[in-house]
Amino acid sequence: MKQSPYIKITPRGNSLQTAWRELLRSGHLLRVLVYRDLKVRYAQTYLGFLWSLFQPLTGLAVVFVLFYKLAGLQPEGVPYLPFALSGLILWNYFSYVLAQSAAVLINMQAMIKKIYFPKLSLPLSKVLVGSIDFGVGLALFVGLMLFYKLPLSGMWVLVPALLAMLAAAAGLGMLLSAISIRYRDVQQLIPFFTQMLFFLTPVAYATSLAGSVLPANGQWLYFLNPMAGILNLLRYALFDLPLSPYFSISLWVSFSLLALGIVSYIRAEKKMADLI
Repeated sequence: MKQSPYIKITPRGNSLQTAWRELLRSGHLLRVLVYRDLKVRYAQTYLGFLWSLFQPLTGLAVVFVLFYKLAGLQPEGVPYLPFALSGLILWNYFSYVLAQSAAVLINMQAMIKKIYFPKLSLPLSKVLVGSIDFGVGLALFVGLMLFYKLPLSGMWVLVPALLAMLAAAAGLGMLLSAISIRYRDVQQLIPFFTQMLFFLTPVAYATSLAGSVLPANGQWLYFLNPMAGILNLLRYALFDLPLSPYFSISLWVSFSLLALGIVSYIRAEKKMADLI
């Protein structure tokens, strides 16, 4: 019997185990996606990589004028500049991963329609690209801590805080991305949602200030915002500021969002090409 010259490719299912196995085999693709994003990002720019330094510096200048000079929000016993920058570097990374992950399927629709590849590599590449800016901001933050002669012993908590933040950002981004391939209005809501979330997050002010607005039995609601508890934990370790008993709620929300986002993203993968 003559063997057919054609190879029939059949789907292997859209389980988490299958998606993870395919992602591990696509290391080269991930490197290509990251390199492409970085190349496009700094192509034909005079400052190039220095733009990664420009973002946290301008953001720090804005919150310093608005929240410190005009509003007079000063955390007790902590210099405002390192305090604010500790929130900004995490928030900038969070907002970048959220926005890029939420739009990744729409932005990459031409590639999705033409070839098959593990779609989880798309939001993961945004996490890696955003880490460049985060690294620059972190170096600037360490410089400020040394300038003000503040101890760096609490920096260890940056690891769990960063993991929880990435879980929340990537998870929420993948969830919104899976929804947006059916309902394109979601893409219009994301910038507005991110802007509102910035003011609801204790980036430029202390967590205790936000919690004091709510009644005592309702303060836990504020920590449904994953970034609230993450920044509260980080500043407790760095600056010895009060740690809310509700901070763990934010950690649970962060990893729940990651689980929900991955499941929704994988389930949507089966019909991505048709819906896009």
